[in-house]
Amino acid sequence: MLRRNVPQLNIRSALAPERVREISCRTGMTVTEIVEDALRGYVPPVEPGRVGPLVRRGPLLVFPAGRKRKIKLFEANAALGRD
Repeated sequence: MLRRNVPQLNIRSALAPERVREISCRTGMTVTEIVEDALRGYVPPVEPGRVGPLVRRGPLLVFPAGRKRKIKLFEANAALGRD
């Protein structure tokens, strides 16, 4: 017997199954419809902006991944706009 190749998604989360069941009961939608609808509506955050040699991550300025060097005080102040 031939086995069909069906796309599948496994989510390990305590919240997801409970929330999907809630939404499914209220709306009559299937789990697949709920997940697809949620993914269509998801807008990823904007790429972090560079500030001099640093990258803004929320309220923090950090070095980009893989970059290992010290930053001088005047560079940090300039990046923070404190000239």
